[in-house]
Amino acid sequence: MTEEKWRKVASKMRYCHGTSSKFQRSIEKYGLLPRRTNDVRPSIYKEHLESKHEDAVYLGTFDGEPYFCQIAARNAVKAVDGEPVVFEVKLKPEDFKGFVRDEDSYLDDYRKLYKEGCEFVRENPDFKGKVACMGSDTARALDEAVREGIISEGEMCDPPPWFAEIACFGRFGIKGTIGPERIKVWSKRPNSRK
Repeated sequence: MTEEKWRKVASKMRYCHGTSSKFQRSIEKYGLLPRRTNDVRPSIYKEHLESKHEDAVYLGTFDGEPYFCQIAARNAVKAVDGEPVVFEVKLKPEDFKGFVRDEDSYLDDYRKLYKEGCEFVRENPDFKGKVACMGSDTARALDEAVREGIISEGEMCDPPPWFAEIACFGRFGIKGTIGPERIKVWSKRPNSRK
């Protein structure tokens, strides 16, 4: 039951995917497809760890601005031309059963960092600065989940490892296809610097 609750909390957050406009029509028609289903699609990551999960779609969070997705969009343009485009992606609770870690994730377990950030925010409700793992969208989703009775206030600082990683690291993969009905263009040409 605990995992199910946290999947509901995670589905309240906003997610994004950055790419080139060359893929926009296909994404709008078929959704976000894992690389395995499209052998001709190149990886945009050449200078660091390659995507290990060819059966997953990689996403970022919308905490403040979707920086990871903007960077991914610029990298895609460098690799295949086109214009940068960022899609907003709506995930369902069951999507998180297919969570996979991003290869660049540098901590084995984000729970301690998450717990410290969460407890600081709870103990200092008037603090207006940035706190690790507690971006505006994460905090909003947690507050909403507590108000709706999905999780208790006591549970909000003790999530499963995958949720802490999403909140702290801000990028991850979801196995499978994300249908076009759950995707919309958030921004074309986000911070476009080729």
